Amino acid sequence: MALQKTYTESDQIGEEGQRLAALTVTQLGHIWHDRRVDHGVDGAIELVDPLRRAASNVHLMVQSKATAKRFPGETTSSFHLLLDANDVTYWRGGSNRVVVVCSKPRDGDIWWAPVDRATPPPPGRKSWRIEFDKEQDRLDASTVDQLLTWAANDRPGQEISGRQRRTEILETNLLQITDMPQEIFFGPTWQSNIRRLGPALRERGYMRTDWILRGGQIYSFTRPRQGGLRDFLDGGFETIDTREWAQSKDSDTTSMFADLLRQALLEQEHRNLRYHSKKRLFVFRSPRDGRDALRVKVAPNKPGRTVYQRYFKDDKETEPKDCRHYAAAVRFVDTDVGWAAEINPTYHFTFDGQRDLPWGEDRVKGMKKIEKNAAVRGLTGFWGEYLGRPPELGEGQRPLQFGHLMQLQVEVGINDKDWRPSGGDEEGHADDGLSQQELWR
Repeated sequence: MALQKTYTESDQIGEEGQRLAALTVTQLGHIWHDRRVDHGVDGAIELVDPLRRAASNVHLMVQSKATAKRFPGETTSSFHLLLDANDVTYWRGGSNRVVVVCSKPRDGDIWWAPVDRATPPPPGRKSWRIEFDKEQDRLDASTVDQLLTWAANDRPGQEISGRQRRTEILETNLLQITDMPQEIFFGPTWQSNIRRLGPALRERGYMRTDWILRGGQIYSFTRPRQGGLRDFLDGGFETIDTREWAQSKDSDTTSMFADLLRQALLEQEHRNLRYHSKKRLFVFRSPRDGRDALRVKVAPNKPGRTVYQRYFKDDKETEPKDCRHYAAAVRFVDTDVGWAAEINPTYHFTFDGQRDLPWGEDRVKGMKKIEKNAAVRGLTGFWGEYLGRPPELGEGQRPLQFGHLMQLQVEVGINDKDWRPSGGDEEGHADDGLSQQELWR
């Protein structure tokens, strides 16, 4: 009796695994290419931009592993796969990236992992090992964005991403102004030198900052009175409806208005903030009573944040080292829905709460390196809540009233976890930023 060629169950499972991979990739919107010659690679995925539906010519090579039983070390949450060292060398030596796709075709389960994740064999062993997490590595709509991001990483000019057509709400760093003074007072001055006018006003005891000097004219949100701005005016003064400046299309006018808003903010927050003119930053002041720390509340039901902290060179806190201040660049801009404060939070370092630390910028750069998205978002939110804090937490009347950070609705979104750096804790510093502070003791 002549021998017949056989089609084993293992052959069938392997074929079913490749077909499942092809079907899954196709359903996810990408192109599956079968390999006519199987030499360490079973197929290829050509990535397609999810929005433009354009084929990218970016290909991922696929090695398929399928079983009808259990994978090595399989539990309810994970398993591993042993890889031949020659295969790993072949996969890593090519110009295209390679993924290993593991599947159980008869259950419909399929997972993927980059070959880059494989770990070398321990002493005395020959096989490489790659670990799979059944939830995080499942090949479906929830993880395909990670595949896209990984595939295009370190490839200049590639625009493949996990963008999807879905509605998302983005929170900006723009804090909307909800109320402001209704009039601007102005008049010509005989003292047109700002370097002389400011000191002259302070000598007379006039400490307000909500005014500007432009083109020989003083502009202020406060009515000029004797003993102050009125003494430096040539004659009387006039008024402008604030809306004329706020709605102006003239760039010079809007620039002056933005400067006047900045000065008004400095005036109403002068008890807690000072303006660093060289760095153009609003900086939290050190406590007047000499305390080593200052904590500020932004809402009755929140604990607040430590906006000023003195650090010491020794554990006994006898020799001061430097001081860290919360700071922010605040720029006023005209938006489609009105004027807003653009907030960019940062830090400022001093020797003693007043004198700038010469190497303070290096300290700030160090803090920026360890900050993650949640920390920056938390700082921006804090500044927004501080400037828009309720009246019971304020000091007297505040001519500039702020609402909430403005939000935008977009029709394109990405899954945040797909672009976060691996191994990081994005949520670790969201509440108070204390971990960053501790690093600088």
